[in-house]
Amino acid sequence: AAEEGRSLEVIDVRSIVPFDDETVCASVRKTGRAVVIAEAHGFASVSSEIVARVQERCFHYLAAPIRRVTGFDVPYPAPKLEHYYLPGVDRILDAVDDLQWED
Repeated sequence: AAEEGRSLEVIDVRSIVPFDDETVCASVRKTGRAVVIAEAHGFASVSSEIVARVQERCFHYLAAPIRRVTGFDVPYPAPKLEHYYLPGVDRILDAVDDLQWED
């Protein structure tokens, strides 16, 4: 990403309960953007809860909609097909690119 002029801040959430709202909100205040990445599917998931928390706590700081990059909303595949299901670098960078245009 850096080679292409992207500056990203990555927060590795270590626990869901308690959730580190302050660290996440500090990043959103600084960047005005958020991309939530998770291996699980997106519907009714931890990523949904993180998006809701960011939206509730940081709405006025967001310069663009929050993006989620998750596994597809289908049953988890066999191990040989897993790499098609999981979020990959291309899907993540596409989400980041989408946010760069929304000012």
